[in-house]
Amino acid sequence: MRWARWLLVMLAVCAAAGSRAAAEINWPEAVGRLAQERSQAEICVVLLKRYGDAEAVARGALAYGDAKAEYDGVIAKLDAALDGNGRPESLPDLEAQLRRGFDKRAAFCKSVQPYLSPSSIGTKGVVEELVSGTAAPLVDAVRSIWGRTRVDNALQRQTIRTQLKAMTWPSYASVSP
Repeated sequence: MRWARWLLVMLAVCAAAGSRAAAEINWPEAVGRLAQERSQAEICVVLLKRYGDAEAVARGALAYGDAKAEYDGVIAKLDAALDGNGRPESLPDLEAQLRRGFDKRAAFCKSVQPYLSPSSIGTKGVVEELVSGTAAPLVDAVRSIWGRTRVDNALQRQTIRTQLKAMTWPSYASVSP
């Protein structure tokens, strides 16, 4: 039951973060938005592994892996840009990759919903909350970090890089129910 309480707290935090205005965010908030996506994906893995059948869990590994690949690619490109090794191909390309990752994460979380019953965690509304957002706050986050690739000092860029690397999603197998 502790994990259910943790899940509800995470949903409240995610909802609060998603409701903030999209304009002019700072880099800690931008990294936080990426952390939110990672947490939402992990919540869906936990729920699927706990309530899904073996076939669903296996399909979930593929869906999670697809979303993880997109997010890890975005993080790697931002990391390279912050390192001074050049900027990613273009901001629109990076935004498109992030939107694909968001859509894949949302689809993965939505695929978990049929395995939840009202008695499993209280309501099916938990997953509905996880798939109800948009990618716009994440795109703003990437724009914020992108803007830091040239203007901030080296120490601040390194700090952002360290935090971004921590946002890399864990492997599906390492997330325990």
